[in-house]
Amino acid sequence: MAASAAPRVRFRTTEGVTVSTADVVAEGHSLPVLLAFFKTSCPICQLTWPYLERLHRAYGEKAVHVVGISQNDADSSRAYYVEHGGATFDLLLDPEPAFAASNAFGVESVPHLVLLSPEGFVEDVFAGWSKARMEALGARFAAKNLPLIPVVPPGDPVRDSAPG
Repeated sequence: MAASAAPRVRFRTTEGVTVSTADVVAEGHSLPVLLAFFKTSCPICQLTWPYLERLHRAYGEKAVHVVGISQNDADSSRAYYVEHGGATFDLLLDPEPAFAASNAFGVESVPHLVLLSPEGFVEDVFAGWSKARMEALGARFAAKNLPLIPVVPPGDPVRDSAPG
């Protein structure tokens, strides 16, 4: 899917407002957009979550716009944000049973991360947890004249990888 136009799909906000892929890209204000598809019951999503938050705190709205895409309902998705590190990045929904956005973006397992260019093209896709890939994202965003802040702090015992 890399280097192709992002699928034109609809997401829902936790307030029930429908937004399109183009709306999400526009919310990035000319920054790349990192879509993080997840399910609240997913243990690898729970492993990944604090590092997505760390990436957002280091580079969010300066070098990337991070958006969590939940495959659950609004209430459990909001509760998940609070329970797993008080995530501060945007939250959208792609709820059961259709998973229309997830299917359009080729999500087969979660977590599933999709990096979109400011123009709405898919630049990178990966599923599961990868310490190296998360660090590479941080380095990519730091290259925009920002200090390099490790996404995984030195000495953090997190495993190198885990499938979604």
